[in-house]
Amino acid sequence: MKVIGHRKQITEYLSRFDLAALLDKAVIDQFELHRFERGEDIFTIDERPEYLYFLVKGKVKVSILLRNGNRVLLRFCVPLSLLGDLEIANDFAVKTSVSAVSESELLALRLSKVRENLMSNPAVLRLIIRELSFKLYHNAVVKTLTSSAPLKTRIATYLLLMTSDERNERMLDELETESQAEIAELLGASYRHVNRVLNELGREGILRVSRSQIKIIDFEKLKNLASDLYG
Repeated sequence: MKVIGHRKQITEYLSRFDLAALLDKAVIDQFELHRFERGEDIFTIDERPEYLYFLVKGKVKVSILLRNGNRVLLRFCVPLSLLGDLEIANDFAVKTSVSAVSESELLALRLSKVRENLMSNPAVLRLIIRELSFKLYHNAVVKTLTSSAPLKTRIATYLLLMTSDERNERMLDELETESQAEIAELLGASYRHVNRVLNELGREGILRVSRSQIKIIDFEKLKNLASDLYG
């Protein structure tokens, strides 16, 4: 991680994402700008975060650790996303791994300063609540992925979760995956069954599947398949 000491760039980001109007100058002056290179960890599991982050450039991914030690993608984040918001009210350790997918820049405000200065700011609280509600919805849907619904429905739901934003609108066209076995572990299915369903979706023209990438060809058909689990 590199701290970028450009106050002008910080001011520009705050204005671009309409954050400057929500904050007092004394708070604005406490922001830092952090740059993370591709693959660099932003938060690691069981770390106690020091900052509330506002993602303003790039893309990051959030992963969970499975019992077998593998990491599985939980979601992507793009600007403007908040990181560290779950830990504001309580001194929780992070239970997910967050890393940069591409070179990313994040506005950083120490959690101690957030607690001192922003917890009585209605506009900031609304922003935090909106972010938390999206994460709660997202995690609730993730929990349905091990349900008794057909695997085809669960795979469609997982792919939509990974490629859609908080408004359920298309954010990405493709998903990089290190192993289909990790998806199988998350969904509580066998690797062979997952591979068979992905190939079936490929034959139907909904996906294009390779060893390291799943590309969505027909977003609407995928949404229809996931409609029982994905609102």
